[in-house]
Amino acid sequence: MRQLMSAAPTARRPLLATASAAVLAGALLLTGCGSGSPSSTGGTDPAAQSADAQLDQVNLGLIPITDVAPVYLGIQEGYFEDEGIQLSVQLAQGGAAIVPAVMTGEYQFGYSNVVSLLIARDKGLPITVVSNGSSSTNEPGKDVTEVAALPEAGIENAANLVGKTVAVNALNNFADVTIRNAVEQAGGNPDDVDFVEMPYPNMPAALERGDVDAAWTTEPFRTQILEAGGEIVASPMTDLTEDFDSAFYFTSEQTMQENPELVERFRRALDKSFQFAAENDDEVRSVIQDYAKITPELAETVVMSRWYPEINQEGLQKLGSAAVKYGVLKNDPDYDALIAD
Repeated sequence: MRQLMSAAPTARRPLLATASAAVLAGALLLTGCGSGSPSSTGGTDPAAQSADAQLDQVNLGLIPITDVAPVYLGIQEGYFEDEGIQLSVQLAQGGAAIVPAVMTGEYQFGYSNVVSLLIARDKGLPITVVSNGSSSTNEPGKDVTEVAALPEAGIENAANLVGKTVAVNALNNFADVTIRNAVEQAGGNPDDVDFVEMPYPNMPAALERGDVDAAWTTEPFRTQILEAGGEIVASPMTDLTEDFDSAFYFTSEQTMQENPELVERFRRALDKSFQFAAENDDEVRSVIQDYAKITPELAETVVMSRWYPEINQEGLQKLGSAAVKYGVLKNDPDYDALIAD
């Protein structure tokens, strides 16, 4: 059983929302970026400038979802500066922009869902995982990324998704793999589910209009759908494996080979950030209001995911096997090459 980052090693507290799935598109440009980190003062104090000059300037590609809150808290608490890193958060709309930016060296590190990274390796891109990102709550119906529908759709479980239209944020990626697996486990034909791609923020309105029958949704949009009368009809991550890891932090093999000491410092700062987030739920729910742009009321009600210091290798292999089975990957993954020592 894996342990959460916590002062009490056996404690298992629910934390933040899972990573949104993003399909790899190698040549995509960033559709949006942030200019810096919350710790940047923006001032011209010579002493501050001198101190910053002694730090390694590091870019980290993120998407503005709740599961990356530990990074923002780590910046505020000075954990990255303690490791000699001036961390600049660069925001993108999805991992499809982050992967190529890491490959070119524009970003030293990035964050993406696990399937997107498996796809990258499957296409021969030399990326390597340096840290776990976020994980399932292990609670069906109370997970951070699930399938929701309105009652009038007549969907009560995964098997009922057969013949229905399901909104996903990226085709042939994280959602497809886990939903198909859930449908098959429930006795349905996974090939008879119709997936439609759309951004997470568009899903609540699409459900209300009847454009789709169900939606693969993550926080805070999951809670928004439920508050509008929707229901959770499937929990694909819990169906696949216990302690499901949904996203990882990664770098390029070139960065790993040329600057392993930087990678190790980044890992240490991230571990401290995870632990702080695990022990300070109020701080987590406060910071997501800022960068994720959600109201205090919504921030208090969203489901939190869990953070584990180590990767669930067995769960990763189950996910990889499912991705091959459903045609998202062409080859069996090389897990040793994917995960850095």
